[in-house]
Amino acid sequence: MKSMDRKIGIGVLWNLVSLFITKSANTLFTIFLARLLVPEAFGLVAMATIVFELANIFVNSGFGSALIQSKTVTEKDLNTTFYTNILLSLIAYAIIFFSAPYVAEFYEQTELVLIIKVTGLVVIFNAARVVQTAVCSRAMDFKLIMKSNALGVIISGVLAIGAAWYGLGVWSLVIQMISSALMSVIILWFLSSWRPSVEYSFESFTRLFSFAKNLLVEGFLEVLFRNSYILVIGRFFGAEATGLYFFAKKISELISQQLTTAVQKATFPALAVMQDDNTGLKAKYRQIVQLMIFIIAPVMALLVGCAPMLIEVAFSKSWIAAVPYLQLLCVVGALYPLNAINTNLLMVKGESGILLKIGLIKKGVSLLLLFLSIPYGVLGVIISQIVASIFSLLPNAYFANKLIGYSLITQVKDVLKPYTSALICGFISWLFIQQVEAYPLLLLIGAGLTGVLSYIFISYIFRAEGLMFIMSKLVNKYQSKV
Repeated sequence: MKSMDRKIGIGVLWNLVSLFITKSANTLFTIFLARLLVPEAFGLVAMATIVFELANIFVNSGFGSALIQSKTVTEKDLNTTFYTNILLSLIAYAIIFFSAPYVAEFYEQTELVLIIKVTGLVVIFNAARVVQTAVCSRAMDFKLIMKSNALGVIISGVLAIGAAWYGLGVWSLVIQMISSALMSVIILWFLSSWRPSVEYSFESFTRLFSFAKNLLVEGFLEVLFRNSYILVIGRFFGAEATGLYFFAKKISELISQQLTTAVQKATFPALAVMQDDNTGLKAKYRQIVQLMIFIIAPVMALLVGCAPMLIEVAFSKSWIAAVPYLQLLCVVGALYPLNAINTNLLMVKGESGILLKIGLIKKGVSLLLLFLSIPYGVLGVIISQIVASIFSLLPNAYFANKLIGYSLITQVKDVLKPYTSALICGFISWLFIQQVEAYPLLLLIGAGLTGVLSYIFISYIFRAEGLMFIMSKLVNKYQSKV
């Protein structure tokens, strides 16, 4: 168990390093780009992104996860996955290329045709890195993945800012997307040791596809569902509203979704090894949930309390209208880790069939709520997203309880303390901004520090498990050094 803890700890550490570097750089680049570009530019890219994300599922979702989840992997499995993904990516890009005019017609944005055709190349670049990433993940070599991701983000961000500075507008965002994917795959191939050989096995394809097929369908539906909000807002409310929503969504996901994804990537290969130990899995998942919510809940609460001041300080006045969108999306962000970690459990247990079935139920309810919310504008659409997130916890927790005995009641108890502490600290930070007069940047820093300190203090009084775990680790480490 200690060996497993160490593997997970190291994996999470490197994923967090990758997260910190890539997201810090992304945040910085987003600030600069938001100052140079108008919301419509972000809206057009958001519309185009949906197309290649849907195509990307066919080369990214199923076979890579199947390789990681498998107890043993042969060279034939790796080669088969590599060539299958490349072929699928070429087919997917052909579909993107010829469907671009129809997508542009749907949005009533003619400039989308060329944008979609160019951004679609990302699908091919991503296909070339699936096996390399899976090999590194199985070996728990997240340091190498971190290097490729970080360098790709930094290089692409610099190129995008240069393009925006010279007045290329929306194409600066396209350049950022293309160069990030291309540089990441080049660097990953340069640093990794695995290389494909001329070998293909239909037996390997059949075996891996038996696990991957459900993930492919679930992944496609997940991306379609996740971007359905962009589809609806883009179709009914225009490019500017789409850009504001996309921008707010991007900020709210910087911590919640990305940190959760980093932990999932690190824990998935390690926990897959102990998939038959239900007692051990429950203990690990409880620990992961407690730690994740302890870290993410206060960040979301602080974003809600400080959103108006944050937009004023970091971005131009053209983005002020995104404030209420950001505040509501932070509620979705606070719930995201619970839903994602429950889903991760089904993948660890190899229950891709169950994952697909409950995915269909959740998405059906969510889409119904979405279409009912259209008459109430963008705010109504986001509120429907919050309701859908709460509903999703029910089937997710049901199967978590069925598989390892981790019930919804236990999950609520595990997150109640950090959520309560976060609500209080968010209110305190908001009150600080309302009552104190200072230079905006200093006021924002002061509100953030006040909120963080109050959160730690309240969590200590509540004896929040996440804080207690971190404190025990720090004490043990100090005692071992002494």
